[in-house]
Order: sequence, then C-alpha cells, then structure tokens
Amino acid sequence: MSSLSVHLNTSPELPNKVLNHADDIASTLAAVGIDYRRLELPQALRPGCEDSEFDAAYGLWLQALMGEQGYVRQELFNLQRNHPQKLELRARHLDEQVQAKASAWLFIGGFAQLNVHLDGYVYVLQGERGDLLTLPGGTRHWFDLGEEPHVLALCLSQQEEAPERSGEDIASRFPRLGE
Repeated sequence: MSSLSVHLNTSPELPNKVLNHADDIASTLAAVGIDYRRLELPQALRPGCEDSEFDAAYGLWLQALMGEQGYVRQELFNLQRNHPQKLELRARHLDEQVQAKASAWLFIGGFAQLNVHLDGYVYVLQGERGDLLTLPGGTRHWFDLGEEPHVLALCLSQQEEAPERSGEDIASRFPRLGE
C-alpha cells in the first residue's frame, strides 16, 4: 500500500499527517501543484528483471507516455538486494536535487521512497506499483532506494540534463526508507 507522510521541514521525526488512500494522497499533493495518479500498467514485472524483458513489456507503452508528456530522458531503477552497485546508486539520489523542467516518477514494481521539499514541508511518498507522481520544474526532491533495494521504477524528465544538487542538507535530516 502506498503512503504519504507530510512533515514540516523542521520536524523530520513527526509527520503532521499520514495518508494511505490514493484519493487522499492525490488531493493533498494537488493542493501544492503535484499530480499523483494510480496507473494501470501493461504488465507485472519484478525488480531485477532483464532489460530485454522490461523493453518487451514496456517499450511501446513507455514511448507513448513519454511522447504525450514531452519527456526526453528516462532513468530506470531496476534493483534487487544483491545488485553489486546498490550502495552507489542509492547514494547518488539521496541528496536533495532540482531540475528546471518537469519530471515524473513511475513505480512499476517493488517499492521506494520519493521525498519532495516544497513550501516549508516535506512530502514523503512510499510508492508502489502503479504510482505516478509528476513534479513541476524547480521542485526539490530526493529518492531513496533503501539499503536493501527491491525496486523497479522510472524517472522521466522533460530535459536531457540530469538534476542538479540543491546544496541543502535537508535530505540528511529525514529518515531513510526502512528507518
């Protein structure tokens, strides 16, 4: 089950609210300009599947989604607990990042945590299969795969360049996935 906790950026340990229903999550995020939807996905795949299996199941569907929304870049997170680069991949996304154009995070299998820092609050989504979160350009965020990752997710972007680090240390003050 997906969940969203909302924290003041000064109180990472104690959320103001915790939501578990998709409609509640969507309305809370919509109030701050973030689109959250549940999608019917073409096929169930497990984290750690072969790239060729992912491409066969999602290639055409993903091309259509990217074309509709103007996404030009994708980054696939396809990790299981035994992935040899899991610590490096996790560390690369644990600092707060920002990019000029819109991005979307699609959870296909397993689970992960997307943190969004906006207007003095941090919105912590523990996402699962079918969750799609669209962030407007300029939205500060960080992504946590967990110490023992089990995730199949995509980050789609309307710009070719990777996000830049914001230079703030807020991500280090918030609990990590699984803590």
